[in-house]
Amino acid sequence: MNRLIKKAFIVPVLMLGCITLWGCPARSVTGNTNITMGDLEISIGQISREGLVYEYLWDGTDEGRIIEIPDVTDLDEKITELGGRVNMGVPAYFMITLKPLDYGFQEWTGPYGRPLEEGTSAYEEAKAARKEYMEQNPLYGKIVTYEGDDETLYDAPISFDELVFTIKLGKYINSVMLDSGIDGSDYVGFRQDDGSIVFYAPVFYFECDEENETFYAEDGTLYLKETGEKANLGLD
Repeated sequence: MNRLIKKAFIVPVLMLGCITLWGCPARSVTGNTNITMGDLEISIGQISREGLVYEYLWDGTDEGRIIEIPDVTDLDEKITELGGRVNMGVPAYFMITLKPLDYGFQEWTGPYGRPLEEGTSAYEEAKAARKEYMEQNPLYGKIVTYEGDDETLYDAPISFDELVFTIKLGKYINSVMLDSGIDGSDYVGFRQDDGSIVFYAPVFYFECDEENETFYAEDGTLYLKETGEKANLGLD
């Protein structure tokens, strides 16, 4: 096949691929479909039609530290993995991330979803409304980025503690691969009412559906039913 023939063949294929992707913005290059269920982000396999939960959006509340992994999606697709690999083997370990302070804010775009032009009165009104919206969040002004263990890096005394997240696994989960931190960092920091900063490391406490054929949980630890050995969660 000479260069002209190759070009004539490749261009329409690329155009078709682009059209497909534009028509399905939640679909990845290899066809997996990403959906949101509550605060869970899930990837649905193109061939398997099964779900992999790869992210949980935490709102910073104590109630939000209980994470329930459902058995099926809204379209009745089995949810079989908590973290793992998607598409062509790309790692997508289950991660907890902080829910953006402006999550759910709806006034940032104009008619037909077009971005508001910076400097206009509509833009400034939306900017002020967004700030007011975020200020209602209990974490507003309290999140501190972890820079290291040296207290001189911060403007207040620091300390470290654990933050327990309870993960309730559904009956179809057969694989668990976790990211050890929050937002890609080992710690998440919160400024306390007295001005001090506490950096928290997430700790996972498991509960498991009795009908799950792969895992069972005892005292928050996950075990393999087949061998009774402690499950490898990918944290090491």
